[in-house]
Amino acid sequence: MKWKFSIVSLAFFLVVFTARSQPGDLKKYLKNDTSVAMTRLVSKSDSANFYFSIAMEKKNAREYPEAVGYFTQAIKMDSSMVSAYVNRAYAKNQLLDYKGAIVDFNRALRFKLTWEEQYEIHFNKGLTNALLDNLKGAMADFDYSIRLKPSYADAYYNRSIVRGMVGDYLGELKDINYVISLSPNDAQAYNSRGIVHSVMGDYPPAVEDFSKAIELDKGKIDAYFNRALVYYQLKKYLEALDDFNKVIEVRPDAETYNRRGNVKCRLKDYKGAFEDYNEAIKLKPGEYVAYLNRGQVKYDLKDYQSALDDYTQVIKLKPDCFLAFYFRGITKRKLKDLKGEVEDYTMAIEYKPDYGSAYNERGMARYEMGDMSGGCDDLNMAVRLGSNEAYNNLVKHCK
Repeated sequence: MKWKFSIVSLAFFLVVFTARSQPGDLKKYLKNDTSVAMTRLVSKSDSANFYFSIAMEKKNAREYPEAVGYFTQAIKMDSSMVSAYVNRAYAKNQLLDYKGAIVDFNRALRFKLTWEEQYEIHFNKGLTNALLDNLKGAMADFDYSIRLKPSYADAYYNRSIVRGMVGDYLGELKDINYVISLSPNDAQAYNSRGIVHSVMGDYPPAVEDFSKAIELDKGKIDAYFNRALVYYQLKKYLEALDDFNKVIEVRPDAETYNRRGNVKCRLKDYKGAFEDYNEAIKLKPGEYVAYLNRGQVKYDLKDYQSALDDYTQVIKLKPDCFLAFYFRGITKRKLKDLKGEVEDYTMAIEYKPDYGSAYNERGMARYEMGDMSGGCDDLNMAVRLGSNEAYNNLVKHCK
């Protein structure tokens, strides 16, 4: 009987395009000076202006707790001082007090504001709502900002990010296309559009966009990283390797070493892959994916006991990793531990009940242990879950 499993690829895209999916990807953070109008001394109260001036010095020096205190003093002297509310919101954001920042933005919006002040405050409030995962609120603020200023590229950009976060990829693409029409030399916009194309499975235009981002900004490391991911999907492993090499020259992090190791596996450079996984583990010992991938390389090199150790480490780091239980079960077969093999497939099924391959392997292990009824039950379940290999095994062993 021939036992096979797919090496490495299952773990490669556990996180597909990490450069896009979190609120932290928002392109434009709260500005130090929300607008010229927001930072001039606008109070009739000399005391308010005095505290405001000190607060701005503290804020610009990144002494945010002190800045919040002095903005609060300014507001006590003049409760209508819009610039104090807005700049206090900025300082609160830096202190991760997003809810407090929203309160200040809302207070500022109660006053009579200029057109520029309105769209800037709504824009910054939208960013803060996104950081709070209030995506509906963020969308509303970006929409309002765009209504006030239809050519506001940053608002379109950040609205596109939020649309992507809620799964509206066509809307995201529409917004990012408009950003590029407004700012045709914006490398980050091309990088983001490349990500949208990638998520939608449109790989050739994704490569074009990442390449354009690199052309506009040779230091755009995220674009090299993302293009490497797409090259991997297109099976252009040498091109992917070149891009990951470039990333590692500038940003030698654990994830890039891990992903480059996967590319080297595809190129059958197992020694190089092994070294990259080791480096990934050294840089980030708590990252389970590198152990999983290294275990698969060790298995392929017939170092079964060492592979078993890596899969066990994965389970310690991530107890619900069904792949680790499955691969450890495969490895235990090589070590002639049929009982342990069955136990591991059972755990893989517990964490992924529709895992047809685990049912197939457990069925064959049970069959070999003499539990023909249990084995055939598992094979039947694997067939129902779409396993072609299980169908062949069922026909052969469970007539």
